[in-house]
This record gives sequence, structure tokens and C-alpha cells, in this order.
Amino acid sequence: MEWPSDPRWDVASLALDRAGAGAGELIVVRDGLSLLARRGGVVVRVRPRSEEPVAAREVAVAVALTDAAVPVTALVTPGGQPWIIEGSVVTAWSWSASTGPAGPVELGALARILAERTAGGPAHEVPRFDPLTAVRRVVEHLPVGDDQADAIRRLAHGLGPAWAAAADGDPGGVTIVHGDLHRDNVVVTASGPLLTDLELAGWGPPSYDAAPAVVAVERYGAHPSALDVFLGALGRDPRTWDGFAACVAVYELWVTAWAVGVRHQSPELATEAARRVASLVDHNDQPWHLL
Repeated sequence: MEWPSDPRWDVASLALDRAGAGAGELIVVRDGLSLLARRGGVVVRVRPRSEEPVAAREVAVAVALTDAAVPVTALVTPGGQPWIIEGSVVTAWSWSASTGPAGPVELGALARILAERTAGGPAHEVPRFDPLTAVRRVVEHLPVGDDQADAIRRLAHGLGPAWAAAADGDPGGVTIVHGDLHRDNVVVTASGPLLTDLELAGWGPPSYDAAPAVVAVERYGAHPSALDVFLGALGRDPRTWDGFAACVAVYELWVTAWAVGVRHQSPELATEAARRVASLVDHNDQPWHLL
């Protein structure tokens, strides 16, 4: 096949060779802030070299979750990752075939397992969950004077005190938090659902992992019954904790920052980025769209 003029494809191919993926077509799984590509039974994530701390976080979390018996996508040769290949940082994972989309039962059950099996505070070399730094990171390539990026930065600064209080005040204690627990970050396999996309994960307030389910209803128009099912599988309702509002606000800012960070990829993403920023700045209930 003819590859686009994107050096990340060459890096992905080299990484797949290194991981022993064998022959076959290189398939792009997702192309956003990073490139996710697979061949055979291996999938690799290619990031700029500047993202090496993010890749290292992802590897450390995967090792910790495996040790804690949390269902998670398996690393290929975990002891030697991440890899540096031609100026990019790469992580390599076993590819698991999906049997269908994840629903609120799977998401809630995984959030519950994650919280229960990593309770008690840091026992591994896993960084602290730091979503506001992640928010700033995804727009850092945009200059001061870019209206949307500047709005993201201002909002992140304004949420700092509320997030600091919530991060240390969850009645659920401290656990490993996934940080972006939605259906596209879970693979449902024949043997059960697996967590994937661990780049935000770290030690933090477990209630945060319910924020995506709330935002799905409040911003994306999901039916409220889906939230009820999620919370039933989770086994608790974090909305009774007064710090949960900060979790929701931070998660809304994260998905808005992500849209701004990838808005150049299509007119639809650019429109959605503008919609989300405007709704946060103007405090309106304009519905968001999943892209």
C-alpha cells in the first residue's frame, strides 16, 4: 500500500518489526494526538519524543495494573519500554480482538475493579494523576494569542484550587485512576473487557472515573438510564461527594482541550472544538458531539 508522507508510519513499521508482529498490512487504528497502528497481533502507539514521560507513565501503570490483576491490555516486553525509534517514543501492546462496544455495565464494572484492586495508595512507581497538566500539554503547541488555547489555559488555572482539594479529599481514598474511562478506551474481548489508553492514569481520587459517564449525559445527550446502569455496576454514587463537581469540570476541560489539540485534522473537529470552548466560557448547555 502507499503510505502518506508521515514519518510516524515508518516508525510504527519499525516498532512492529521490533515487537515481532510478523508480515502483513499496517492498519491505522486511531490517529489523534498520537498514532495507534497495528499489524498482526501487535499494536503500537507512536508519539513525539517530547512525550516520553507520558509513554513512561503508560508503561508504569500497565505494569501496576497487571500486578494488581486489573484487566488491562498487555504490554509486549514490558521491561524494555518505552522505545525510542528515530526520534519518536513508542509503546507496544498485544492486540485483542473486540467482540463489540463497551457499554455502561462494562465501564462501571471496570471502574469498580480498578478502585478496589488498587486501593490503599501508591505501591508501585506510578505517578500522581494530574489531569490539569495533561490539559495544558495538549494545547502547548498552540501560541499565546490563540483564543481557544488561551481560554483552555485560563480555565485550567481557575480550576486549580478546586481540583487540588478534590484530589486529596475523595471519601473513596486514593487508587489508580484511569482518567478517560469511556467506551473507546475499553476493549471488550471474548474473555471480558480490558482497559486500554492509560496515558492519563495515575494515583488519584477514584470518583473521577465516574465523571465521563456524567458528562456523557450532561454534554453528549446520552440517556440518563445509562448513567444509572454505570453507577449500579460501580456500586456507589460519587455525586453525593461535594468534590465530584470539580472532577466533572476538569474532565469537561480535558475533552475540550483534546478537541482543540486535534482541530486541525478536520472541519468537523474544528467546529466541535469551537463549540466546546464557547460552552465552557459562556457557561451554556449547548450539546456536544462525539467525533
